[in-house]
Amino acid sequence: MEIFKDTNSKETKELEKLLNNQYSKNQNLIEGKIIQGVITKITDKFVFLDCNLKSEAIVEISELKQIGLEKKIKENEKIDLYLDKLEDKSGNVVVSATKASQIQTWKLLMEKYKKNELITCKFTAKVRGGMIATHVDSGFQLFCPGSQVFSGPVKEDVSKLMGEPQKFALIKMDELRGAVPLSL
Repeated sequence: MEIFKDTNSKETKELEKLLNNQYSKNQNLIEGKIIQGVITKITDKFVFLDCNLKSEAIVEISELKQIGLEKKIKENEKIDLYLDKLEDKSGNVVVSATKASQIQTWKLLMEKYKKNELITCKFTAKVRGGMIATHVDSGFQLFCPGSQVFSGPVKEDVSKLMGEPQKFALIKMDELRGAVPLSL
């Protein structure tokens, strides 16, 4: 059974025009891309964002705080989001502010690496083989091998190095592993 017997009717053409118009507005909204959302509503745990899709995107406030966007949690603020899925099984838009931040930071670090520019980080933790440094501007965590900090294994008291902003050189950018080793 055909749903539309008369595909040349005025109503069918009007529906087709509306659908094509809506599609053309959202053509640049492709899964796996970074989009921008505008905060429309804030609850105790969630932020609702208008991304020009059929439903609002929802992001946990804790996710925004983790990546340093707590100051942007206000209505009408714009936030960059990674579009995971246009629609999940429940019909919801699936987005991630964390992934968007990581992608943007990776691009920034890649530019700095290509230009041999230094970046500002703070040591935040001691781990086996070295130290974890957090990029001051983005909160992105990077690894600094112990051999780049000390002449031998990291056995010394590192508390004096923790939390102090320092300039670091990017040794290499391993996109496959997502590894970015640093040097003081």
